[in-house]
Amino acid sequence: MKTKVILTLISIIVFLMSCKEHVVTPEPVSQEPLIPLKLGNYWLYQRIYLNPDGTEKHTTLQWKFGFIIDDTVTRVINGESILNYKLFICDTTLKPWYNKPGNFEGSKLIYQNSKGLFYTGTEKYDTIRASFNDLLFPYTAIKGDSFTAHLFYYNISGNLFSLPDETIVPYLCVSTDSLFETPIGNFRCVVYKSPYWDVEPLFRDDVYYFIKPGLGLVGMVTKVYRYPTQDYVYFDKSVLIDYKIE
Repeated sequence: MKTKVILTLISIIVFLMSCKEHVVTPEPVSQEPLIPLKLGNYWLYQRIYLNPDGTEKHTTLQWKFGFIIDDTVTRVINGESILNYKLFICDTTLKPWYNKPGNFEGSKLIYQNSKGLFYTGTEKYDTIRASFNDLLFPYTAIKGDSFTAHLFYYNISGNLFSLPDETIVPYLCVSTDSLFETPIGNFRCVVYKSPYWDVEPLFRDDVYYFIKPGLGLVGMVTKVYRYPTQDYVYFDKSVLIDYKIE
């Protein structure tokens, strides 16, 4: 009887060791960059004005503009040297708008790491105008998450309201899986919302950023919140029409 118990214990130990040897550790899931950052990458959009209900207006004034990564600069942030990419406004010629009177506001400085996309300031003519280190678009987006960061809004009209670079605004993740339609395809996107012009108690302009991980910003939608009636109306949208990423 004693021998049988010992043999049984040995069998159990062998079985447990065998199970342990065959445990498979899953490989870590790799994350695609929110916005692929490399010199020469660009994104072109068509800006379309909208009726209050979101339908397109019948107008020939449909601007085409975009962003291009045209240069880099290494900056020391929290004691670490980090390569920042310069994001410039451009048009269909893909030439950065280095000097457009009334429109040019310099380049946006951005970089990415495992936490997400960071916005670190603005630069004009190789001179830093504003310096910070904001986690602008986190990788692990959760609907309802909110945070504050510097104003990132950037379109063909430039800083239309002459808001200072130091302006802080709230950001809100409103969706992690929204379908956004463009002339070159439909994309599932993470969506962030932030205000860029607020004249309470009259109205507030909110911009919605539609980001397809691995491709970048595929569109922006502007809505106007009306304080007196406490509702939203559409104003315009920018949809991706061409891009190059590596």
